[in-house]
Amino acid sequence: MLVKIAKEVLKKINPAHLVTTELKKHSFGSYERIFVIGTGKGASKMAEAVEKHLEITEGFITIPEGETPPKLKKIKYLNASHPLPNANGVKGAKEILKIAKKADKNDLVISLISGGGSALMPLPAKGISLKDKIKITSSLLKSGATIQEINTVRKHLSQIKGGFLAKALYPATCLNLVISDVLGDDLSSIASGPLSPDPTTREDAFKILKKYGKLLVETPKPGDKIFKNIKSKILANHETTANTVAKIIKKKGLKPIILDTNLKGECRIKAAEIARKITDPKAIYILTGETTVTVKGKGAGGRNQEFVLAAIHTNPKIEILSIGTDGVDGFCPEKVAGAIANSDTLKQGVSPLPYLKNNDSYHFFKKTGGLIITGPTGTNLGDLVLATLHLGGITKRRRFL
Repeated sequence: MLVKIAKEVLKKINPAHLVTTELKKHSFGSYERIFVIGTGKGASKMAEAVEKHLEITEGFITIPEGETPPKLKKIKYLNASHPLPNANGVKGAKEILKIAKKADKNDLVISLISGGGSALMPLPAKGISLKDKIKITSSLLKSGATIQEINTVRKHLSQIKGGFLAKALYPATCLNLVISDVLGDDLSSIASGPLSPDPTTREDAFKILKKYGKLLVETPKPGDKIFKNIKSKILANHETTANTVAKIIKKKGLKPIILDTNLKGECRIKAAEIARKITDPKAIYILTGETTVTVKGKGAGGRNQEFVLAAIHTNPKIEILSIGTDGVDGFCPEKVAGAIANSDTLKQGVSPLPYLKNNDSYHFFKKTGGLIITGPTGTNLGDLVLATLHLGGITKRRRFL
């Protein structure tokens, strides 16, 4: 049941539908040229929707490796890596800057931003190598730092984040369409805020990562004229996912309970707290957001798999699913979206404790079953957790799109 619900959710939050709905609200006849730029895990489908709705001049987007090639005519694209950036991402970021600089005051730039954009559009500041950025990002990802802390550092090591993209396209008008994976929808944090004024400073970044402080650059601040013509619109966020799930559950004649749309904190601690709250036998509990994992072991896995493992260890009476809506969860030998487990998982005689201690949730579920594999979903709205009291067994492996 939980897998079927998750499958329906991913269809409902399709980026193409969100973009098409928004474009129908606008008139575009007054612009001489229309350019498209974008980055993120939803960029492909967002770009396809723009081309179907509008006649554009040209465009460029960066998208994740492994995605099905988008069906585009005038918008070019480049595949880059996530969560750690690569040289292709740098090439793509330079192409995006070129297009931004072409736009004049009578032109419109449609920006398509979604989760993953920070890694997929890297352009290190002068004097900083891509290797430096990868080292910094990798260290922060494993330290338990929040996405806001990671992006604060990223912005001050970049030529394109933290408002610098807005500086490049000024004085053109920009319609910035955003699918948010950041709790609170802070535009300066989503994809590290390439089109938003940056309230953080180099001093803030120093505090997060002092040893790289000498490499930090200062970003454009609130009140700068370069943001005058930026009009940003959040198309979807964590609440969108939760509300979509609730509607699906109601249609099935079941009882949805939205526990949290701002899920955050240390993964295994939050999982234990949530597991104890699953008490209503008639309800399916919903949570959205994004936890963090402080990696102390040498295993493979991700926050969604670890969340499920910690939760089922705390309360074996529940069935719980947790996935990254982008289809990617942490660092694993294969692309895994998350996991599902219940008491039958524990009855197989494999103790969760050694795997939790080693941050090795992937190999636990590889042995016991419950890995969820979706492939690239074309969107990124954070994580989705579904939980209920255990109603039956689960299969060895789940695959859905």
